[in-house]
Amino acid sequence: MVVWAALVALLTGFAAIEFVVLKDTLGQLAELTGAFPKIVLVMFGLNGVDIGTSVGLYQCMVFWTNLLAFFFAGFLGVYAVKREEKFGTSEFLFTKPYGRSAVVKSKFWASIANLAIFAAFVWTASFLCIVLPLGDMSILGLHTIMTAGMLLTQITLFSIGLAISGAAKNYGKASLFTMLAVALFYAIHFALDYASNMDFLTFLTPVRYFDVIGVAEKGLNPWYAALALIISVLCLIAAERSYEKKDL
Repeated sequence: MVVWAALVALLTGFAAIEFVVLKDTLGQLAELTGAFPKIVLVMFGLNGVDIGTSVGLYQCMVFWTNLLAFFFAGFLGVYAVKREEKFGTSEFLFTKPYGRSAVVKSKFWASIANLAIFAAFVWTASFLCIVLPLGDMSILGLHTIMTAGMLLTQITLFSIGLAISGAAKNYGKASLFTMLAVALFYAIHFALDYASNMDFLTFLTPVRYFDVIGVAEKGLNPWYAALALIISVLCLIAAERSYEKKDL
């Protein structure tokens, strides 16, 4: 968590420096990005974004902080329990007088605490290095809601990673499959963003549940929030059952 949080600090710090250097040329940059091919705008989170506005600049940076946050969550799902097999400590942990289900649930809640601390750090770093330099405190509410949405998405991806770790044979395969799963979610997100008229398929990719434009207009979508929690619960149940049957 500390390593990933340090990456967020570097990213947001760079954003603050970049804004100070380029703040007088934002209008020209907005015109320049408007001439980019749509596929380029989609790949860098700039599609439909006016970087000449505070919300547009904020959305541009949220794309990158979320990229770190979501991969961190997926890999935390793998690391939470699979590390016991990787380091050979499962033979000690799982012989204690606790059921495997209790161990998995305990690790689940410990990881949720890690994600909550990480989200609080992201909120603080982004506030200090993105919101304050923009000088538009009207986006503070949006920033807070977006951080809550990021946390919900992290919990979803963490749970998916946890379920994959239960099904995979070893740590390496679990890490690979989780990375591919998160990458696939982003690929679907990019495809839907490029198509522009297929929002009804958003349920296929958790990384798209709480986008800046949608949250700015309507707040957190309760349907997607409920879907994120349902996926998390189902994945936790799948992980419990997998680890109860595994030969550790």
